[in-house]
Amino acid sequence: MKYGLMMACMVGFALAFGQAKLTVDRTTVQIGDQVKATIQMNPGSDGKWVNMKSIWPDSIKGIEIASGPDTSIAKTYGIAAAWNLSFFDTGYVRIPKLAVAWQHDGQVDSLYTDEIPILVLAVEPDSAGLLAIKDIYVQPFSILFYKKYIPHALAVLLLIFGLWYWWKKSQKAKEPVPEYIPPPPFPHEWAYAALDELAAKRLWQSGEVKEHYSLLTGILREYLERRFTIHALEQTSDEIITQLQSLQLSGRTLENTASLLSISDLIKFAKADPGVDLHAEAIDRVRAFVKETTLVVVPADESETQKENANVE
Repeated sequence: MKYGLMMACMVGFALAFGQAKLTVDRTTVQIGDQVKATIQMNPGSDGKWVNMKSIWPDSIKGIEIASGPDTSIAKTYGIAAAWNLSFFDTGYVRIPKLAVAWQHDGQVDSLYTDEIPILVLAVEPDSAGLLAIKDIYVQPFSILFYKKYIPHALAVLLLIFGLWYWWKKSQKAKEPVPEYIPPPPFPHEWAYAALDELAAKRLWQSGEVKEHYSLLTGILREYLERRFTIHALEQTSDEIITQLQSLQLSGRTLENTASLLSISDLIKFAKADPGVDLHAEAIDRVRAFVKETTLVVVPADESETQKENANVE
């Protein structure tokens, strides 16, 4: 017990003479200027300064650590380190007490510096204008700053690779399916469907007689183009009748068609009204024309049978 008490007394006596002193190269600066702050130590015992790089708090109002610690300064007072401080608040800005952590004999003790007030003056423009702006201090580049983003980057890359691999695998699994393009309907099938749709509208009952005949003659003209490759959409009614006369149609069909085209022209251009009974009858006239001119399509097998029968005869 005597030995332990004696050792405690010796450590306390050594630490009693340990000192930490904070000095600055000037106590009055202009805003934005830098002050060199130096901590000199005479710890009174062998050991290690363990918090030299983290002695300054993370955030001190009005003060920013520009650089440091610099341990290359003359060590005339035991151990010394220096920092460059920038001040950005006007008035008195106090450098707080700093705790110097000194490790010796397996334990850590703290030595405290004194507070130092720094008078920070505002920059006053002179007669020639504002003073020149000081150069911006650029922190040195360090790849270690980005190490915290490495796990996130790896996760994103793995996700992208997984999606790409899944997409490639799914593309291989799919077999290309040829797109089915239905054959165009026969001219008479298209005409019957268009006439049924027009008849269901019954436009003449709502006073749209001109619209009814425009759509009806449009169906007839397009049927002629599909069936006989006649450019009926671009021709006049007389030109259409002239071409129909060469198709060997029945006289009644030709007469009804010419009458329909003539009535349609009178309604569209002369605003004539042929009467309600003729509106529905006009659709029947076009149906009859389509029926008479329908192209008969013989299936391939029936066509071969007909040829064989003809050969036998």
